[in-house]
Amino acid sequence: MVVVRYVKVKSLLSPTKLGTDFVINPYAGCPHGCVYCYASCMRGAAERGEPWGSYLDVKCPASPLDLAKLYRRSVLFSSMTDAYNPYEERSGVTRALLRSLIPARPDIVIITKSALVSRDADIFKEFPRVKAVFSFSSLDDGFRRRAEPHASSPAKKLAAMETLKNAGVEVGVMAAPIFPGITDCAEIIKACAPFASSMTFDTLNLRAGNRDKILNFVKTIRPGLAPLYRRIYDEGDRAYWRALRAEAEGECRARGVKFSIFF
Repeated sequence: MVVVRYVKVKSLLSPTKLGTDFVINPYAGCPHGCVYCYASCMRGAAERGEPWGSYLDVKCPASPLDLAKLYRRSVLFSSMTDAYNPYEERSGVTRALLRSLIPARPDIVIITKSALVSRDADIFKEFPRVKAVFSFSSLDDGFRRRAEPHASSPAKKLAAMETLKNAGVEVGVMAAPIFPGITDCAEIIKACAPFASSMTFDTLNLRAGNRDKILNFVKTIRPGLAPLYRRIYDEGDRAYWRALRAEAEGECRARGVKFSIFF
């Protein structure tokens, strides 16, 4: 059960260096409950004493968004939560924020693990540019149920990507985090290439706050991968990432998909 609270904040808008001018996080916490989420290690979340995925704060700003400040700028939804988490389906918080932004005409970038984003295709048409980036760690729904228990299934995300592309919305893919020996990047590229204009790839980055949790998770579901993870994360062996980079580059080039690889 997810505990939902309404919390007052000064503003929803923050400057960012994540490829846009500003970021909006409508929520704090995320019901997706991803076992690897870096946000669970950040200050605030790590100090709450509540398991990640068990709470969701709906942010209530003291004042409306400054549309003059946002005029013709770019906005990211979101960096520390998923703006299309399951609660959004009935609350419409993100949808209402998007409606309020229409007069400012900003470019919108959305990063999500949810098929719910396709619900707002009608609103996306009101902006100069919207790019919806879907995050995949695997196309294996069994793995998704254990690693990202309340995120949308791969099949639903692929269907949402097709819906948005057909509605004229730009679609991207983020293959991240890549779990060595589990994430099949070639499979993700093949499945997503018909809908995605670009793809990015990033590693499974272990932080002090989640390292043991993630390694124990992998050991539980795939004990045979222990030697590989030891080579990569304890011994610093880069051979796996070099081979994967070459494979991803080849697959993307073969399908005419733009790509960025961060390893």
